Amino acid sequence: MSVQHQWLEAVELECAASVARDGCPRKGDLDLLKCNGFREIVTMLLLLCLCVCLGSGCQEGLPVLSEAEIASKTDALLAKIVEDAGLSDRECVFDVQITDIRRGKITLTGETSEQRLKDILFTRIADELSYGIVDEIALLPSADLGDKTWALVCKPVINLGSAPSKKDYENTVTQARLGDVLRVLKTQDEWYLVQMDDHYLGWADPSDIILCDKDDVDEFWDKEVALIAVKMAECLDSPGGEPVFEKRLVHGSILPIESQTGEWAKLSLPGGGNVYTKTVNILRYKSREDALNKQSGVAAVIATAKQYLGFPYLWGGCTSYGFDCSGFTQFCMKVNGYSIRRDADLQFKQGEPVLTIAQLKPGDLVFFQTDNSGPSHVGIYIGDYRFIHSAGSTGVTINSFKSSNVEEYSSSLTMQFCGGRRIIK
Repeated sequence: MSVQHQWLEAVELECAASVARDGCPRKGDLDLLKCNGFREIVTMLLLLCLCVCLGSGCQEGLPVLSEAEIASKTDALLAKIVEDAGLSDRECVFDVQITDIRRGKITLTGETSEQRLKDILFTRIADELSYGIVDEIALLPSADLGDKTWALVCKPVINLGSAPSKKDYENTVTQARLGDVLRVLKTQDEWYLVQMDDHYLGWADPSDIILCDKDDVDEFWDKEVALIAVKMAECLDSPGGEPVFEKRLVHGSILPIESQTGEWAKLSLPGGGNVYTKTVNILRYKSREDALNKQSGVAAVIATAKQYLGFPYLWGGCTSYGFDCSGFTQFCMKVNGYSIRRDADLQFKQGEPVLTIAQLKPGDLVFFQTDNSGPSHVGIYIGDYRFIHSAGSTGVTINSFKSSNVEEYSSSLTMQFCGGRRIIK
């Protein structure tokens, strides 16, 4: 006999006894209950109880996780999903928290810049925890921005900071050049969280950028462009005139060409207006994409790096005003058409591994473990056991892995070498 029938029989007997005690006809009342759908009501109640039980995780034989265990497993999933996607919290927003767990569902709040990470998270929670999701995660860019989810840098060099109102010195996370295109994710305290072409995140001072929509960006770049091909170039209000900015244009900056006459090129500025620089300072390309993607080869990368020997080390720097180690390697690659990530540990995850010093080829990135956190310093191998890098104490310099090269040999960096990566094949 089924559980339903056993329970129904017990209920019927109890009803009959109750009717007898009250002095009412027992059989007639019981028949009346049955004919009015009593059995159907009991059946529905049983099914409802079963659904509640299943939703609460009380199935016989299945472990019931505590809220703390569910939260711990979900937190582990969050970190693993970003890692498996090959991303870093320096390159994407994935700030998600559990705010409630009840009735077989987990309520998730927060924000993310990556829809695919959100989708993966929901699938894995369903598969691994057998819980449903109450989705309160906001997808960036923020709706508060409207259509203004893009920006153009409007100064020769700007610092991007670690937080609103924090962009200088140790708070600088990276830099951007005049004309760089930024994706705007959200605003806080009148500053903007932006994402660069390399996906790196930082906070931008509103005075350093021009907010725009995608059509504005496309219109601005809908012409031939100039790539600044020298370390620094004048940026004047007229041919031979006065400087427009405090700083000069830096190597790698790209701007649309308005016109070119004789020795002067007239370039467009984000937000309107023009500047002039000498044509000897630029290389012309049909489009911004052509300028960014034209690959020049190993020799050009090494030549670019050697131009900057003696330039100062600058925390967060990636322009000819100064470089940190990974900013230097990224810059030398980028101006020659090769895209790599911003930080040393992120660059270590790219390219083809080169395990030993003897296997290195010119143009390979060389990595060093200067602390216990993994690859933390990077340079470019230039051949004959030598490499060029931007070091905190010396700026851009050349060192050697070979002890016989007394002037350039670095015993500490040789000991700290932890592998190479071949970006240019």
